[in-house]
Formats: sequence, structure tokens, C-alpha cells
Amino acid sequence: MTQVSAISEQSVKMVSLFKQRSFLFIWAITICSSFSIAIFQFSQSWYVVKTLDKEASLGIVFIAANVPRILFMAVGGVLADRMSRTKILYISNFLRTLLLCGLLVLLATGHLSLLSLIIFGLFFGALDAFVWPANGSLLPNIVDDSQLTRANSVIQTTQQSSLILGPMIGGLLVASSGGYLLSFGVPAVMLFLSAILAFLLNVPASDTSTHKKPGMWQSIKEGLDVVKQSSFLKALFLSTIFLNVFVIGPLMMGLPIFVKNVLNGNALDFSFIEGSMAAGMLVSSVIIGILNIKRRRGLMVTSSLFTMNIFFFLFSQSSTLYVCMLTIFFIGVTFPATNIPLISAVQSSVDKKIMGRLMGLLTMASMGLAPLSLAATSILISYGLTIDKIMAGGALCLIVVNLLIMWKLPALRKME
Repeated sequence: MTQVSAISEQSVKMVSLFKQRSFLFIWAITICSSFSIAIFQFSQSWYVVKTLDKEASLGIVFIAANVPRILFMAVGGVLADRMSRTKILYISNFLRTLLLCGLLVLLATGHLSLLSLIIFGLFFGALDAFVWPANGSLLPNIVDDSQLTRANSVIQTTQQSSLILGPMIGGLLVASSGGYLLSFGVPAVMLFLSAILAFLLNVPASDTSTHKKPGMWQSIKEGLDVVKQSSFLKALFLSTIFLNVFVIGPLMMGLPIFVKNVLNGNALDFSFIEGSMAAGMLVSSVIIGILNIKRRRGLMVTSSLFTMNIFFFLFSQSSTLYVCMLTIFFIGVTFPATNIPLISAVQSSVDKKIMGRLMGLLTMASMGLAPLSLAATSILISYGLTIDKIMAGGALCLIVVNLLIMWKLPALRKME
């Protein structure tokens, strides 16, 4: 086959992907939900850091949302295998809309406090535990295996686009006359649209058998057994766990603090930093979707992890806005280069009937120690350690851990 013919065939496959009604619905759901979360998370972070002036408490807000996600994620994965995944998305997004409406009422009446955001985070995180496994395991049900890499690329490109525009939109809304009422209200409307779209899509459950289902714990154990039997999955789980230990805490709660204390910036500067990272993710997602990489994916993943750690360290040593934007752009490039090949490999090699459980366990593993990372970051800040030093320490520790994983568990590096 000539190079021209190969490119032509890839173009036909991409076009056929966008002619599928179910995929277009999933894409629209992703657009609405991704933009709503991006705008809200930016607004919430800046509200805590700037309006409430409780930067050391920002980690508590994130922990409040992460703990219930971890506790219920495995249960959410089992339900995603037993129920219609679109029904789970519909119910969860509708309830998340109601929660945001409750925050709007508190904000309008002047009663929106740190405690309110913590309680909100607990309920929002619990609903996320059902959304993520359902959303992550839905795509293989409607897209052919040969199109999974491209489909995942489109979805991740959309998500990265929302991370570019979301913080910028959030910054503009906060700075507008509507202020936080708009920056919290717009996400509520978009989540409601996402719920309606999920209701209209209505994809049946993967497991439609009438046989008696095993108990909840037995179903979770079946997913764990799949992980234990695969050296690739074991290496993947360990890598994601330690990534969250050393990076997620400093990065999630550290960015607004870094902008405020190191760069002496404002909400718009914060949006530029987040937008730069999302721009890197967007560029990387598009390139990976075009290339449709199917060989030496493990080598690409491990290389991306090391590159991310190096640029994360360089970011921590930067003191000007433009240098920070450049380094965090390259950090953003590494995330899709790691995630898309891994997700596509998992989706194409695992039985669709247990996909929800596996995605739930994988998400739980990736987030399992995130609260510890957030708590450790908060404690270190409260004891006077600056955020740039915390970031640098996390990057260096993760480099060492990745070297150990490559040495002891080479399956991830050798994955095709």
C-alpha cells in the first residue's frame, strides 16, 4: 500500500467515525461535561485562594472530593458493567447539576464558605465515582477496535480544548459584572445539557444476561484478578499510583498558589498557566490521533513519563510567566502521549463485560493516594515550605520511582 493510499484510508476511517450517531452524542456529552468541570474547578480554586484567602485549605477541598471517589469507584465500576452506562451518566450529571444550583443559592445569599465547598466536594466526588467508570468504558461499546485510538484522541482533544478555554472563560466570567454567579452558573447549565444528551443516547448495558449476578465484592474481585494476571496492568497500576503521590498534589493545588506567591500574578495569569498546559495536551492529542500509533507504545509511555518529570522540575525553578507557560506546555504534551496509548491498549484487550470494573479500579488506583498527596502538600505549606520546593521534590522523587519500575517491571516499557 502506498503512503497516499494509507493516508486516504485513514481519512475515510476518521470521517466514518464522525458519521456515527452514538459517537457524536458521546462527543457532545464530553464537550458539555468537560467545559463545565474546567470552568467550575478554575472558579472554585480562585475563590478559595483569592476571595476566602485560604490557600493552605485548598487541599482540603480537593481531598473532600477525592475521598468519596476512591471509596465508591470500585462500586461504580461494577454498576457500569451491570447497568446502562448512559443511564448512570444521565442520573449522575443531573444530580451534579442540582449540587451546583445549591452552591449558587449559597453564593447569592452570601453564605458560600470553605465548609460549604468541602461538603459540596464530598457529594460531587461521590457522584464522580459513578461517572468516571461509566464514561471510560462506554466508548468500546460503540466504536470498532480499529478506531479506538482515533476515538480516544478526539475525546481527549476535546477535553484538552476545554482545559484551554475553560480556565480562560472562567477568568473572564469571574472578572465580569456577573462574577462568581456566572462562573458557577454556566457549568450548571452545561452539566444539565450533558444529562439530557446521555438520556437521549440510551446505550443498553453490556451484560444483558439473565443469570444471577455475583455479589458486589465478588464482582470487584474478578476485576482485581484480571489485574493480577497481567504484568502489564500491574506495572500500569503502580506507575499511576506513584504519579499521583508525587505530582497530583503539588500540581492540582499548587498552581494557583504558585501563580499568587511565586509569580505575584492574578486570575488571568492563572488561566494562562492552565491554558498553556491544556494547549500542550491538545497538540499532543491531535498528533497521536493522526499517527494512530500501534507499535512500541510502552516505550513511548515511559519516555513521556520521564519527560514530564524533567519539565515539572524546570517549571518549579521558573520565576517568570512566559517561562512557566512554556515549560508547563511541554508537561501538557506528555499527558496524552501517556494516556491515549495506554487507554486504547486496555480497551482493545479487555472483555467489554468487565470494562467498567477495570476502568473503575484503574481510576481508583490513579486517585488512591491523591488525598495523601494533597494532605502532604497542605501540611508542607502550613509548615512554611514554599510550593516551588515542594514541586521540585515531587519531580525528583518520581524520576527515581519510574527508574525502579522500569527495572523491576519492564512489561510497561515493552508493551506494543
